[in-house]
Amino acid sequence: MNKLIIVKVTLGFLSILVLIVGAFWAYLLFFGGRVLRGITIVIEEFVAQSSVLMLALCITVTILLLKLLASRRAKHPKQYYTIILIGLTISGLNAGSLLATPYTIINADLEFEDAFGPNWESSIPPDVLNYFLPTPYFFSSHFLSIPEQAINLETDILFYEGENITLYFDVYTPVKPASQLPGNGSIIINLHPGAWMSGGKGTWNMISTSKYLAGQGYVVFDIEYGLIDWFEYGAEAPDTPEYVMGNFTIEDQIRHIGIFTNRCESEFAATYGANLNSVYFMGRSAGAHLAGVAGLGYNYDYHNTTFSSNMVIKGVIPLYPPSAAPELLLKENRSTNPDLYDAYDLVHLADALDPSVLIFQGTSDGQVRIEEVMALETGLESKGVDCCLLKFPFAGHANDFVLSTNIGQVWIYYLERFLYLTQNIS
Repeated sequence: MNKLIIVKVTLGFLSILVLIVGAFWAYLLFFGGRVLRGITIVIEEFVAQSSVLMLALCITVTILLLKLLASRRAKHPKQYYTIILIGLTISGLNAGSLLATPYTIINADLEFEDAFGPNWESSIPPDVLNYFLPTPYFFSSHFLSIPEQAINLETDILFYEGENITLYFDVYTPVKPASQLPGNGSIIINLHPGAWMSGGKGTWNMISTSKYLAGQGYVVFDIEYGLIDWFEYGAEAPDTPEYVMGNFTIEDQIRHIGIFTNRCESEFAATYGANLNSVYFMGRSAGAHLAGVAGLGYNYDYHNTTFSSNMVIKGVIPLYPPSAAPELLLKENRSTNPDLYDAYDLVHLADALDPSVLIFQGTSDGQVRIEEVMALETGLESKGVDCCLLKFPFAGHANDFVLSTNIGQVWIYYLERFLYLTQNIS
């Protein structure tokens, strides 16, 4: 066998392998990892964000296969046209997330109109808009990074020591005076994902978003909380720090967040030039649930001594949020202590005095189902809470890693506007 034939066979094999992976990618785009479970739960988190790359690869290898089979076209037309059909079908399916971007934008606009009125865009001054993304999505920006302003970053600052754990935070602050930027020193308390039992600040908590928001004048505190060492979940994050692990429950985690708010009031806000009169809780997955409990439960009797009383909560930003705590992660279950369960149920916590909520959710999320999040939005709105649900078709869990994708750009576009609009709501 000569070298040319070996090269052709190798290229053909690799091309078919890419199409097989592309078919698997397309399956996860539409259905997520909820059926297959296992490692697909983790892979799902990268699928939608890389689907444009997979689309390009599938088109490329389809063309390559057609070139390799060009000499067989006359004698074996069925093989030739089958390759075209398979390649274009897999490529088209992987284009689903990209092609759904206009729907995401239209839906987001409608959500903002319901929450902030039909003319909400006109309430943002032109000098503020200069700091924002000009449009929800630029295709050319998909392959570039979103521009960031210069920021300061301090890491591993201790805020709590006890219970055989130590808890630290990283803080992202603007280089420019915050008063000259849209954020005006507003505080964002950022809570990491990890199923209440793994993960941590930094890498696992979307550093790129924290940097972007700090560049707009927000003071972003990326904080740790005690993790539950007796609970195991299939998608455990690697490199989870041992120094935060303990015999905890979700009540303890909320208490740790409360400790941070009190330290923030007494010390950290002044240190970092942060504005206690404009505070947001943001979180992802399990952290989204904790952010919801903190932001919506701030004025709830059960939690009224947990958090600083001198913070003004302006908004809650949960990304792919569970709407209630798993009963096994509380000190008592729902039947023995319904009041305890209700204190960690986001809809039950909500009332008309609560701040606005902005939710990020993918429709193919295999860990937090879109139906549950839509029910959460309906429940919050029934309690008088202004809620915007940004739905991302074909996106799975944790699909906000890369800000330059169609998902990331749309998310940042509406996130920065939500933050600005809610700062000025009394």
